[in-house]
Amino acid sequence: MTPQARTTAGRLRTWRPGPFGGLLGLAVFAVSATLQIIGVPGTSSFGTRTRFDLDVYRLGGQLWHQGYSLYADGSLPFTADGIWLPFTYPPFAALVFTPLGEISLAVGGVILSVVSALCLVYVTVVFLRLLHVGTGANRLTLALWLSAFTIWWNPFGMTLSFGQINLILLVLIVVDLFVLGRTPSAAGVLRGALVGVASAIKLTPLVFLGVFAAGAKWRAMWTGLVAFLTAAVIAAVWLPADSVQYWTYTVFHTGRIGVPEGPINQNLNGAWLRFLGPDNPVAPAAWAMSVVAVTVLAGIALYRTRPAQAMRADPTPLDDVNALLGACVVAFWGLLVAPTTWSHHWVWSLPAVLACAVIAGHSSSVWGARLYGGLALVAVPIFLIGPFQLMPADVATWSWWQQIVGNAYLLWALAFLTALWLKPFRRASL
Repeated sequence: MTPQARTTAGRLRTWRPGPFGGLLGLAVFAVSATLQIIGVPGTSSFGTRTRFDLDVYRLGGQLWHQGYSLYADGSLPFTADGIWLPFTYPPFAALVFTPLGEISLAVGGVILSVVSALCLVYVTVVFLRLLHVGTGANRLTLALWLSAFTIWWNPFGMTLSFGQINLILLVLIVVDLFVLGRTPSAAGVLRGALVGVASAIKLTPLVFLGVFAAGAKWRAMWTGLVAFLTAAVIAAVWLPADSVQYWTYTVFHTGRIGVPEGPINQNLNGAWLRFLGPDNPVAPAAWAMSVVAVTVLAGIALYRTRPAQAMRADPTPLDDVNALLGACVVAFWGLLVAPTTWSHHWVWSLPAVLACAVIAGHSSSVWGARLYGGLALVAVPIFLIGPFQLMPADVATWSWWQQIVGNAYLLWALAFLTALWLKPFRRASL
């Protein structure tokens, strides 16, 4: 541990925020979150958060209630701001979203935004606990101050602006992985179920069953799979035609979701389409080969986190950090290899960056400190700004350096996986 890190860690262990410090942190977060939710007065963002994805959720629930098809071409009405988007989620999601159809978009937007902001604070507390930053007496205050800043990161800002549920799903996954069954006193009988339910609403959380598998938590893995299948069966009972349509056709046609070569699609598929061109016959083969390569890289990185030891019920501080790193590896693998990964899906950038910062401070070697410290420093502007937004809308005009800047999310994730492969975290004490 560097002298600076030792001093900082010691101060965080002894710091007691007191009532004033806690209230000040809450006030700062509340103001910051409010400005993110409604927009900054005097700017183009003020009052323009249309939350069109939330509107799609509402319309999906209403369509099911009215007996219309969720997935037929043109079945979904236009959103309140006049755009048409398809319903792309599994049928079970329509059941979950049904209550949203009973309230106005404005009211639903406020509720979802406030809940999502609180979810950000909660997961930050869990991440700080796993990284052994601070103590139980001050982590909530630390999380409030930190969240007042990270709520402006591009993935979280877009989640709130679009009315997405990414932060709610993140809570379900984090609780399942790191709260249920994480201590000997918590048996975690239903561990895995929350990941299964989250996957029935959006398919992408299914990858986190791989965290349980890597950690030899077979009961949790099978529980998650059963929960996912149970939710799908429940949906099939209520929406039989839509279930057949989704699982036999819609799920395989990802092009209906959006433009895969668009800058917002931050994954290997989008990067190759932007670099080679969407009509280039080489692009699919390049994507397939890169998926294989990244899968090998992620597998090695996951192995280096010692998942079976990290996921045990009585973890050491080293196990806690490696468990979080392992989950980040699985998350990034899923984001990189998926055909569609919008920038607001990159919510796992937060724990990855926090982990890099902590590892840099506690690394036993200068090289490790510089490696992870550099990753943390570079990540902040990348995920705060979303560099792809600064590039020309026409990706066909991108120069070589614009390809690098415009694909910064996935390039950083690849660097993160490579760092874990080359220099895994082995510090026993934090």
